[in-house]
Amino acid sequence: MELTQSKRNKICLSDYDYQKDIKNRILMSQFSKTDLLVLEEILYSSLNFPIERLQKNLSLSKEELLPIIDKLSETALFHLEESHIVVDKEMRKYYEFQILKFEDNFIPDLEFLQGMLKKVPIHVLPNWYSIPRTSDNIFQSLIEKYFLTPQAFQRYLLDINLGDPVLTGIVQDVFNNDDLKVPSQELMDKYDLTKERFEECLLLLEFNLLCCQGYDSRGSHWREVVTPFREWREYLLFLRETCPQPLPKTSKLIRRRPADFAFVLDMSALLKASMAEPLSLRDFKQLAQKCDGLNADEAKTESYLNHLIDKMRLLRLADCAKEKLYPLEQARDFLNLRTENKALFLYRHPLNCILNTSLPSHILNERNMREAEKAISRVLDTGWVFFDDFIKGALIPFTEETRVKLTRRGKGWKYSFPHYSEEEIELIRATLFEWLFEAGIVAVGMQDDRPCFCATPFGQNLFGS
Repeated sequence: MELTQSKRNKICLSDYDYQKDIKNRILMSQFSKTDLLVLEEILYSSLNFPIERLQKNLSLSKEELLPIIDKLSETALFHLEESHIVVDKEMRKYYEFQILKFEDNFIPDLEFLQGMLKKVPIHVLPNWYSIPRTSDNIFQSLIEKYFLTPQAFQRYLLDINLGDPVLTGIVQDVFNNDDLKVPSQELMDKYDLTKERFEECLLLLEFNLLCCQGYDSRGSHWREVVTPFREWREYLLFLRETCPQPLPKTSKLIRRRPADFAFVLDMSALLKASMAEPLSLRDFKQLAQKCDGLNADEAKTESYLNHLIDKMRLLRLADCAKEKLYPLEQARDFLNLRTENKALFLYRHPLNCILNTSLPSHILNERNMREAEKAISRVLDTGWVFFDDFIKGALIPFTEETRVKLTRRGKGWKYSFPHYSEEEIELIRATLFEWLFEAGIVAVGMQDDRPCFCATPFGQNLFGS
């Protein structure tokens, strides 16, 4: 139980002056667009300047400007000395950072997180996060531990225990939202939170690396929203946008073979017939007749039968001599297995492999094949999908270049998504349409001259577990 117990972060807001943060965040949430214009002008002016300059630069009358200055004075950003505004240098740094939230289309990113962490005494951060105390770059250590790959962050999400059902509920609401963005007021109403309590919740979620506060422009005001950090939000949106849509049930889909376990059933039929009498390899019509529903007149039937025979020879179930197919000793044991166990026999047999001779050995290997087959987990319950739609969202780490990981892009960060070579795409196709089809894990077919596939119930059980 101790090993499986959920981890709990050690974020303690009282380790820094978080009440000041909450006060300033509440105040900023009440700003109108005019308030914000005045604030920006103060931030980007000199430390001491006359009020008349604000009037002139913003084309505001004294009657319009003075109430705004009175409101903004609560920020402690400046004080008045006669007719001059005197700006506090430290508070200017604070608001230069906070005002980024009001930029068009702003969504907090990891660079913004780095700025947030700078408000916390540096010696506190190793107590908050599971990073080495000897780290000379705490932010880089956080990137490497929590964000470097989607799998790392997903493990973090599974392990974290916030210890508060309200915090957990907010995270679930944001992550389950279609746009991954929820208005703050909606969350406050749902959980019956005061503004102060809500801002405290957001601070905890921000420092727990889960959600962050932003603003959407709404007329003359701003709407406060809660989102995941930009990098994770873009990754989740990519997954949603590239998720293949299921083919309609009324579609004119032509399956390669009607049964889910067609390959092992066809293999069994040929082995069983060969036990009574060796089968002629010249008479493909006779071979086809042994397989239920196999049309001897179809152009691909001969190729399919040859492939069946090659697999039986590879697995040492049968052999060929004098242009006849003979069963081997292991064939009888194979035929005595249940259909699902025959499929598992193929799937797990150490000699079994993809018989695609066009793929080079550095592409066609055990590791890459196993990585490719994992990709069907995204469409296990989707039904029939087009292969070319599936490949758009396949995230298969064949090489370091195709591994999804966080990379530096200019001043920010972004998850890199793979671009596959033609050979890598061919390996994915062979894994689905040969390897997994033969084991009854997927069914394959064609619609409108486009290859398609779906996970079978057997495949769902095997990969779903």
